Amino acid sequence: MKEYIGNGWKKLLQLNSLDSFDSIWELEAGWFEEPNQRRGGWSGVSRISLLTECGDSVGVFLKRQENHNTKVWNSPLKGIPTFYKEFKNILQFVERDIPTVEPVYFSYRYKAGKSQAILMTKELEGFEPLSSKIYERNSALMQDRVKCEQMMEAVAGGVRKMHDFRFQHNCLYDKHIFVRLVRNSWEVKFIDLEKLSRCFFQKQAVMRDFYTLTRHVTGWRRSDRVKFLKIYMQEEKLSPKSKSIWREIHNKMKAKNKF
Repeated sequence: MKEYIGNGWKKLLQLNSLDSFDSIWELEAGWFEEPNQRRGGWSGVSRISLLTECGDSVGVFLKRQENHNTKVWNSPLKGIPTFYKEFKNILQFVERDIPTVEPVYFSYRYKAGKSQAILMTKELEGFEPLSSKIYERNSALMQDRVKCEQMMEAVAGGVRKMHDFRFQHNCLYDKHIFVRLVRNSWEVKFIDLEKLSRCFFQKQAVMRDFYTLTRHVTGWRRSDRVKFLKIYMQEEKLSPKSKSIWREIHNKMKAKNKF
């Protein structure tokens, strides 16, 4: 496919001699995360700094993969690079103003019988995932109930907007939700959109994503989880419909011995 370069990034990539697939693919950079060896290939992430004309630096995450494909309906045998699916989902979020990472560069190719893909995104500077220690139950931030509730409102608003477009994240772990406090306002970003899908009914997305988040979030008490559902549903008190959703989630959690 044709290369994608985000708005305002072409000159900066050229300045850093990273203006071609080969130059990016062959760049020597340490692994931010150890490569995944699966699907018959590998996939890894590096963090690099791009130097600007002024001598400043901009952090970006560089993801590269080889023979790391996922099967789709129109390519059930060969499949497509998983980064291609993630990239398209990022663009869908950007087009709908759903908070996510900023795409810098994407392309993939087939070389010597192997599929190779590159996805580069801007670093979420100042953001921390909900799985961070600063959001653990006994942290100073979580003890500040006003800030805690404001954060929940920001996250719930982002999730609600995602679901309003009938997007189902499918991996809505706390480590995939990044937040940042700027003065008295919280900003939210959703990452890892590889398994994002569209659903026919919003409840389907609510059940799947809320169950995942409720099961894995570490910094919230049970009362916080109920509060988050109220904020998402924009209800002072859970309606019968919302209570039904909570009971389903609660029962699944009990079955997993998480409550």
